[in-house]
Amino acid sequence: MAEREMAHRVFAREFNDSRFQISSGSEVTSPTDLHAPNFLVTTAGAKVNRLFIAGVITEVEDIGSLKGGEKELWRARVSDPTGTFTVYSGNFQPETSVFLSTVEVPSFVTIVGKVRSYEPGDGSVFVSLRPEEINHADEDTRNRWMVDTAELTLDRLDVFEEALSSGLSGMELFDHLSLKNVPSHVAEGVCMALDFYRTDRTYLRNMREQIRDALLSIESSLSAVSGDLFDTEGFIMDLLQEMNGGKGMEYAELLQEASSKNIPTGSVEHTVRKLLSDGHIYEPRVGFFRAIT
Repeated sequence: MAEREMAHRVFAREFNDSRFQISSGSEVTSPTDLHAPNFLVTTAGAKVNRLFIAGVITEVEDIGSLKGGEKELWRARVSDPTGTFTVYSGNFQPETSVFLSTVEVPSFVTIVGKVRSYEPGDGSVFVSLRPEEINHADEDTRNRWMVDTAELTLDRLDVFEEALSSGLSGMELFDHLSLKNVPSHVAEGVCMALDFYRTDRTYLRNMREQIRDALLSIESSLSAVSGDLFDTEGFIMDLLQEMNGGKGMEYAELLQEASSKNIPTGSVEHTVRKLLSDGHIYEPRVGFFRAIT
C-alpha cells in the first residue's frame, strides 16, 4: 500500500491564491496518472497533496440536489484570519458528511483533507478540500495551529527571498538552495512556484503582513497558553531520551504520548521533520525515531 502524503499547513489566503497543479513524477497533471498523487504548488512554494487546517466553520450547506452528480454533497466554509477554505464532502466521505450535517455553526474544527481543484473552462481554477477527517476543536487548538502554520510559512518565505536574491532558476536554483540546506521538497516547490507564478517581493511582503496581523489577532488568547505553545520540541526530545533507556520509540507510540498531552498530530509531524533536518534525531528504521546524544 502506498504511503500517504504528509498533511501540510498553509493559510487560506495562500491556498486560495494558488492554481498550479502537477502530478508526481510529471511536469503537469495527466488523466493517465491514475495512481500518482496530484499536488497543488502554492504561490509561495508549498507543494501539497493533503492539508491539515484549523479554523471556525462558518457555513454548511446541502448542495447535493444542485450538482446532479453526487446524491449527497455538503459544502462548508472554514475560516482562518487570512481567508476561508472551501470544503466538500460527499458520498465517498460518509463520516465527514454526517459531521457536517449535524455540526453547530459556528464551531472550531480541525480538518485533514485532500486538495482538490475545479477548472470551469474560463481559465480560472477553484481549489477546495475533500475531508478525510473532521474533529471538533477549541480556540487553543486553533491558536496553536496558527502559530505553527505561521512559523512554517515564514520559513518558506525566507527561502523564497533567498531564491529571488540568487537570480537563478531551474536546476541551478534547486542546487543553490540545496547547498543552503533547504529541504528538497521546499526547494522544489519554491523553484516551481517562482517559474509558474513569478511571485515577487511585493506578494511576499503582503503575506508577511497578513501573517503578522493574524498572530496579533490572537495575541491575547496566546498569552494564556504561552507555556504550552512552544514545548513540543522539548517534549519529543525528552520522550525519545527517556523511553526504552534512550533507544527511541515508534512514531505511532510517539503520537499516542503526544495526544495524551493534547498536542495535535500536525504539531508532532512538523516538529519531527524539524528535529530530523536539524540533526537532533534520526530514523534508524522506518517509523522509528531516536535522539542523537
